[in-house]
Amino acid sequence: MKQSSFPSYAASPNGGGTIAASLESESSALITEAVPVGSGQYDDIDLRAIGNMQTQKVKHKCVASEGVCSKHGDDLLPEQDESSRRIWMRLDGPVPYKARRGRFQRWMVAMGLAKARGPTNNRIRTSKYTPLTFLPANLLQQFMRAANLYFLAVVLMQTIPGLSPTPWQATALPLVFVLTVNAIKEAGEEISRHSSDDQINGKLATLLRGGEEVLACWAHLQVGDVVKVRRDEDLPADLICLASSDDGDLCHVETANLDGETNLKLKYAHPGTAKYKSAGDLRRWAADWTFQTELPNERLYEFEGAVMKDADRTDPLDIANLLLRGCTLCNTDWILGLIVFAGHDTKIFRNRTKAPRKVTQLERTMNLLVALVFAVQVIWSVLASIGNYVFLTSHEPQHWYLRSTGQWPELKPGLAALFVQFLRFMILFNQLIPISLYITLELVKVCQCKFLQWDCQLYHAESDSPCVARTSTLNEELGQVQYVLTDKTGTLTQNVMGFVLASIQGRMYGRQLERLPVKASPHSLAYDMGLKQSLQQAEGNHAADAAKAFLTHLAVCNTVTPTHNADGELIYQASSPDEEALVQGAAQLGFRLRSRSLQSVEIDCQGLPLELEVLAVLDFTSDRKRMSVLCRLPDGQIRLFCKGADNVIYSRLAPGQPLDQYTQPHLAEMSRSGFRTLCIAQRDLHPESYEAWAREYHAASIALHDREAKMEAAAHKIEAQLELLGATAVEDRLQTGVPKAVHTLLQAGIRVWVLTGDKIETAISISLACQLFSSTTKLLMLREHDLGSADSQLTSEVLKLKAAEVQRLLSTASHPSSRAVVCCRVSPRQKSLVTSLVKRRAGTCLGIGDGANDVGMIQAAHIGVGISGREGRAAVLASDFHFGQFRFLPRLLLIHGRWAMKRNLEVVMYMFYKNLAYNLPNFLFAIISGCSSLPFYSTILIASYNVMWSSMPIIGFAVFEQDLRPISVEQNPQLYGETASIQQQDIILKFCHWMIEACWHGLTAFAIPLLALGKSGGDGKAEGVDLTGLATFTCIILIVNLKVLTRASSIHSCHCLLVFGTILGFFYFLRIVSARADRAEHTANLIGVVGRMLMMPRFWLSAAVVLCVAFFPSSVATVFRNHLQPPDHQLFKELELTLPPFALLPTSEPALVPMVSLPNGKVQMVSSDQEHGPERFQMVSE
Repeated sequence: MKQSSFPSYAASPNGGGTIAASLESESSALITEAVPVGSGQYDDIDLRAIGNMQTQKVKHKCVASEGVCSKHGDDLLPEQDESSRRIWMRLDGPVPYKARRGRFQRWMVAMGLAKARGPTNNRIRTSKYTPLTFLPANLLQQFMRAANLYFLAVVLMQTIPGLSPTPWQATALPLVFVLTVNAIKEAGEEISRHSSDDQINGKLATLLRGGEEVLACWAHLQVGDVVKVRRDEDLPADLICLASSDDGDLCHVETANLDGETNLKLKYAHPGTAKYKSAGDLRRWAADWTFQTELPNERLYEFEGAVMKDADRTDPLDIANLLLRGCTLCNTDWILGLIVFAGHDTKIFRNRTKAPRKVTQLERTMNLLVALVFAVQVIWSVLASIGNYVFLTSHEPQHWYLRSTGQWPELKPGLAALFVQFLRFMILFNQLIPISLYITLELVKVCQCKFLQWDCQLYHAESDSPCVARTSTLNEELGQVQYVLTDKTGTLTQNVMGFVLASIQGRMYGRQLERLPVKASPHSLAYDMGLKQSLQQAEGNHAADAAKAFLTHLAVCNTVTPTHNADGELIYQASSPDEEALVQGAAQLGFRLRSRSLQSVEIDCQGLPLELEVLAVLDFTSDRKRMSVLCRLPDGQIRLFCKGADNVIYSRLAPGQPLDQYTQPHLAEMSRSGFRTLCIAQRDLHPESYEAWAREYHAASIALHDREAKMEAAAHKIEAQLELLGATAVEDRLQTGVPKAVHTLLQAGIRVWVLTGDKIETAISISLACQLFSSTTKLLMLREHDLGSADSQLTSEVLKLKAAEVQRLLSTASHPSSRAVVCCRVSPRQKSLVTSLVKRRAGTCLGIGDGANDVGMIQAAHIGVGISGREGRAAVLASDFHFGQFRFLPRLLLIHGRWAMKRNLEVVMYMFYKNLAYNLPNFLFAIISGCSSLPFYSTILIASYNVMWSSMPIIGFAVFEQDLRPISVEQNPQLYGETASIQQQDIILKFCHWMIEACWHGLTAFAIPLLALGKSGGDGKAEGVDLTGLATFTCIILIVNLKVLTRASSIHSCHCLLVFGTILGFFYFLRIVSARADRAEHTANLIGVVGRMLMMPRFWLSAAVVLCVAFFPSSVATVFRNHLQPPDHQLFKELELTLPPFALLPTSEPALVPMVSLPNGKVQMVSSDQEHGPERFQMVSE
């Protein structure tokens, strides 16, 4: 037998056991060592480290592994066609290995140059690169960004001899810096992914081989292997549960790693294999049976499979038999499972889809601004090249030194020379587009996300949930939200259900409560005196029998799993809080669910045990909106227990229901109180009817094509002619701070939409409770039957009437901006469709939810926010931001979102501003130098401008700037309108203002030093272009850095340190360059220039004049603006400076700050402009 070169472990038959390990080192030398378990010699060896083949570098001596069969079993590989897969159970042969290939082939696979051949194993890979492909793939990804590709083209042109007026290093060094920073960031993330992959692939699993249990790495498991999973171990692949240590042939799994839900899920072993507890027993059974399953897919909650014995017998497999990778085995000692999907075929990896890329309005506009600046660059280059052509043609005959040789690079004036000169100017002006724009904005957003996560006021202590930004690309979009679309249950409410009301036999229970204890249960129905009296009545009493049948129904018809805690107390695990509340409420009334298995359910009815045989379970889905359990009672009667939404149950009731006249009003009353309702019904079946249906249902359950549709059709047949027992009401209380949060959002001008699956009466009640609606709100209801007419003309007329009513309501409403919408009875898909509609036609929308049914809405919105609630982490994993409760949303938007929009907009404007101010002197110098394309600055200055002397101050601004204190914005949500109302045209207009100022600053920085230094001094010599260019460059550095301080509303020590540190660092840099100028080619023109300039009083005087002249117009404009038409934030900024801090403390209700001290000394009152909405304030004299 050929020895496998991959890990194998065999347990010894004796008590201590021996682990025989085979490892392959990096040098491909196969050396193994037998490690006796329990001997103490190797007890400190970490078996997980042994199993990790990617990181283990220890060599071992070679011994043979005992107890492993020599048969490879390659003939037992799964077969599949276009619709299904056939799997044989593999119990013999060696421990699985990756593939048989040589050293060169293994190296090629590791480097990503070849794909692995051979059996599909369980290895997973989440990394994007291999060591060999990282550099080219990362560079390719970075050069897909237009700006990087543009600068690469510039560098390539600069390498052409005689073409570029500046050395290629001037552009290449900043480009390499930007690419390197991005590559380092990506490499860090990639190393983390590789480490995570190695850790997971190296985990150990217990494998059944040759009648024994051996250990193998997760990565080497294959489809068809049988593994043994013990308590609290993770499942290594998607498994069919074959057997369990539980007497009821069931097991419990926790799916927290899959969907975040901590409630245990109940799974069942296949009845045909449940009695086989060892490898030997399974080997005999597997000789006659094979497994047939669906092909790998992403459906987490559906599975179609069958166990087949030739063609004469087929048993069904469904989702209840499937254990998914990512789950954890709980409350069960061990299970045996057959691997049906491995590695990237598992359902959890099939669901690993890339999140949709979301781009903010600022980023979209930024791309447009880049295009505009590029157009300016082209225009400048065209004008300068034409100017050069005119200058040469008019002056070349008179000046011999201007005559060209006619050879490259001195071409005769003409079309070719014109085009070459155009390229030279394109290279000279290439930094009009800021090379550090994208990397600076990315760094700024990362820092902002860190401060967001450090905000203690967004931390929920009860659930230990901080606010987390899962993306750093949408910060500024938080400041532009116009619509909030929210789920209700678990998002606005606590998702802690209490069983409060029940309608039984036409009587409403839950109103007459006895005196509640200090620590009362949320299930207040258990304290109803009338219900307790009814249950105490003797058998035969109509009310007592109805109440007992009702509560028995609640204890039976559910998927709740009863378990015991460490103290032996019975606790319930449920995936649905509603079901958990109903079962707990019934248990407190004496109808306690004791145990549940695949074949039976045992309950305790007021102290009397009752065991029912489970014949079928028809699960709840969002489409069915109901669930049913088919049972055989102890007396042999077959009964269907069914519960679901009222509209679904009522459509399946038998005609002539006596309770209908009582239950309908009770349901309406429950809904108006804001409770979640369910209807309870049942049906007794004749044995013949059941047998006929069971055959049809069994045929549907083993179908490998359209199984779900066939099973639903069969369920629809039996869930009919039901008898109504009554209805339940479950209360879900609002979270703390929700009414205030909703009121704040409405005051900020944000429209709030609630998307819920509840009835319209329940939704209206919750809307009133959370202040989405007020008592004076005029409601317009659009129901399904308004659109359900077959007559399209009639439907059109209905819509016209509704639209007219909408316009009438809006015209009479005192607060047009306070409009709200509640969508009822919506499915998860409809939530996503509504969100997409708002996103496409209305404005920036934010989707917020807490459950898996909200994922579509969260991903469809511009911004997705997840709540870390009781419905798992599916919403959190799909979100862009997540925190603990809904009440944190206003602070996220009004504080962090508003700040981010203001800061990041300043960053983008500043990056274009500083580069235009820096490049304009180049253009002006070209005008006075015959358009010769001679660079005005030294090469070392050109290369260092963007990276070293103009980036750090704006980063400090974007991280620390606060135009107002948070409390001022929280008390006055209308201030959010400053950023929420910004549109693309506003950004472009602001861009034009900044560019005008950049031109003025560039002009002053060029003209004043030229006038001061361009004339001859006392020695009769005029200063050269090197000194004049250095003086202009120094003035530009002073202007663009101090400009950041003039834009700041608050002075922060770190911000000031970055600004003045950059300026001082620049002068120290000049000193170093001057001292070593003769050692480098590109600094030779600065020899003696720096010292001479710094010693000239004319330079320092001109620099002071430049600063005064440059900032004078903007300072005057700011003073006049703040005096005549101050922006909203300026009013409150002045208020913050004049009032003591305690005057800005939050009050119980949001209110406007009453007074503002204006520059003219008058005291005026600020009030909301109710006529024009909250976006603007009006000044009213006191």
